[in-house]
Amino acid sequence: MDACEYIEAAASQIRSRRARDMVAKELEAHIEDQAAYCREQGMSEEEANLEAVRQMGDPVEGGISMDRIHRPQTDWKMVLMLVLLCVLGLCLQIAFNRDVRKAEIASLLESGTVVSQDYLLAGVSRSLLVTLCSSLILGILVCIIDYTVILRYMPWFICLMLMILGIQALLMGYRLVIPVYAYYLLVPLYASLLYRYRSGGFRGFAGGMLLLVLMLVIMGILKGAALALYGYSGLRFCFVLAVTLSVAVLCGWYGEQKRGKLLFLWGGGLLLFCMAVQYMLLKDGFKGQRIRAILHPYDYAGEGGYYVVMVRGWLGSCTLWGNPEAASQYAQGYRDVYLMDAYFSPDDGNILYLFLRYGIVPGIIVCLIFLGCIGYFMYRCLRQKNQLGRVTGAGCCIVFLTEFCAYMMSNLGLLPWAAGLPFLSYGRIDIEIWAVLMGFVFSIIRYQHFLPAERVGKKPRYRYRLKIEKVTM
Repeated sequence: MDACEYIEAAASQIRSRRARDMVAKELEAHIEDQAAYCREQGMSEEEANLEAVRQMGDPVEGGISMDRIHRPQTDWKMVLMLVLLCVLGLCLQIAFNRDVRKAEIASLLESGTVVSQDYLLAGVSRSLLVTLCSSLILGILVCIIDYTVILRYMPWFICLMLMILGIQALLMGYRLVIPVYAYYLLVPLYASLLYRYRSGGFRGFAGGMLLLVLMLVIMGILKGAALALYGYSGLRFCFVLAVTLSVAVLCGWYGEQKRGKLLFLWGGGLLLFCMAVQYMLLKDGFKGQRIRAILHPYDYAGEGGYYVVMVRGWLGSCTLWGNPEAASQYAQGYRDVYLMDAYFSPDDGNILYLFLRYGIVPGIIVCLIFLGCIGYFMYRCLRQKNQLGRVTGAGCCIVFLTEFCAYMMSNLGLLPWAAGLPFLSYGRIDIEIWAVLMGFVFSIIRYQHFLPAERVGKKPRYRYRLKIEKVTM
């Protein structure tokens, strides 16, 4: 059996066509290396090739063992971690909503209205259950599809996503509004564009920065705001894209001098940010007043600093193991409230309520669980041999970490940022955005043995194989 017959027999045992070509190249490289070693031992060309094939073993057994490796594999640890986060968030929201209902019932009883027991036990709305089910289906679909295929047709995928959201909005009886976090769907698209124009040196890096600005403009269109860059969400989105570009630079996509490119990216970004803040302070407009309220909230307690002062007042009522009385008073402020900002809403299962109701220690434990799970997801993505998966997965995980930091800042009275905590808070359609991004992460891990590691900056080498067969006429 020669090398071509051996490779064909082994590769035919692999069910995935995409993995079959990759394994064939690996087997060919192993046989050539072994044949070269045999030639160094004094064998002829033909003897070396036959000996190299013989040492490879049985092609059928080798192909079957490779088929076990090169197939979609789900990391069940990640699945269990995600289920844990969703269950924690759902339990927190149910507890919060029940306290809100109790406050509403007390008000109804004072007015003489008869209240049923079902009204008291209700903690999850019907629309939220529908959203959770549709998010689960959407996340599974993204997970089982090869993420490279999705990235190839990402613009069409975004259109399909918006169409699904529109149909869901019509079925639930409310008008279609572009989801608050829809622009985060652009992060995988940005990673795929960076990958497509890699190996371009500083010109490719400059193109990546130009794409970053273009993505911010698209975000402004989605949000209906021409100056989205000056908003809190615009800053977070810009940070996520900058980190994604930094990971691409560290992967060597734009040549050497990585430190200089990172310094140019982050130093230039920080300089522009400081200049923008200085300009808004000197202009003394609405933005300048907001910045002053952030820096000195107690001086503007009746204006822009109201939210920060209010949250800090509630934090003063937190204890190590919970203050149910303060939590009930906190929930009473949400009677007849169903639509508010995402960072301060009964639909979100607020972390501040967790600290009030169950205490500082359980709150810190829940936050550490979230950080541990997202950190593990990030670790798995950064260990990918395929650099497209590495950068795309890192970008998705940075979205979760960025929103976590913004959410904690708003709940701890540091900054009045409107943010949602992925998997622990529920903002209706926003859940589906998190499901799609997590589906990308799961797909990257699932198909990690299908894509080889790339050689950045090197021209591909090709081998041509001619096969002659005898055909009966």
